Amino acid sequence: MAAPAAPVVPQPAGSGLAVGSYRPSAATTGVPAGTALKPFNSAGADLVITRDGTILDGLEIYGDIKVRAKNVTIRNSRLHGGPGIPASNTGIVDATDAGVVNLQVQDNTIIPDRPSYYRDGIVGHDYTARRNHIQGTNDGLGIFNRPGGPPGANVTAEGNYIHSLTFWSNDPAHSDGTHNDGIQVQGGENIRIVGNTIVASATPGRGSGPSPRGEHAGIGIMLQQNVGRLGNVVVEKNWVDDGQTSINIDHGKYATITVTVAANYLGRNQFDFGHGSKYPVRVINRAASSVPGLATNRWADSLALLGEGTTGGIRFNG
Repeated sequence: MAAPAAPVVPQPAGSGLAVGSYRPSAATTGVPAGTALKPFNSAGADLVITRDGTILDGLEIYGDIKVRAKNVTIRNSRLHGGPGIPASNTGIVDATDAGVVNLQVQDNTIIPDRPSYYRDGIVGHDYTARRNHIQGTNDGLGIFNRPGGPPGANVTAEGNYIHSLTFWSNDPAHSDGTHNDGIQVQGGENIRIVGNTIVASATPGRGSGPSPRGEHAGIGIMLQQNVGRLGNVVVEKNWVDDGQTSINIDHGKYATITVTVAANYLGRNQFDFGHGSKYPVRVINRAASSVPGLATNRWADSLALLGEGTTGGIRFNG
């Protein structure tokens, strides 16, 4: 086994720092301080973008944004989402349409006025999300290639701050309520998740019962092959804490899974499965999983390397 790489010691945020060298927070993400925002689409109906090259910049945007075009940019804006419960799973920014190519979503504050079990932050394929502050959604980011389409998901997520998701006990998809994830990857190739802060905590939405996991959400970063096989997936230099598990690796409906999970910083505030049993990194099946970089992940507080076992931080379920 190769020797683990030297740790990247977290630095204070500032201009010019490389992604992964500082821990994103509310101070380094979202609408830049001093930006004057102009109300846009105030009635809150779905905002459907069909013109290639559309730029939304410096706006208070109401309504869920449905992107159906190439080279769209959404930046420096406060995204409120729609006023009602969507009819099905979507995002405040929805990039699931076949027409989406090279969507850029950066420096936005994404907090729904009307949280819902059907409303994520950004969801889909062929997008880059940088320095967004995402809070109060069901999942923060949803990543997958288009079902029935090409294998590429082509998503980059860098320098985002995702935290404080919204739990719903009356989730139509789960009998035990929503399984809120900071970032949920369900399939596709060419995915980079680098230098983000993800705190997988959740609080009940209005009218919801309590979560069986308390203030813990589902997973910080979920890597699961539900939609398609994963390929060329890199998860590195992220700060991840909370949830049932911070990073979960599941081969899903395929025989094997290969993902790079390297040099991440893991917290200790996971759900306790009993007798102090907490798992910042969980691999569902050892034999089915190839995880380059697994030995280079560290505890965020001490910078000590994680190891296998109940107190080591890494668990193989089988």
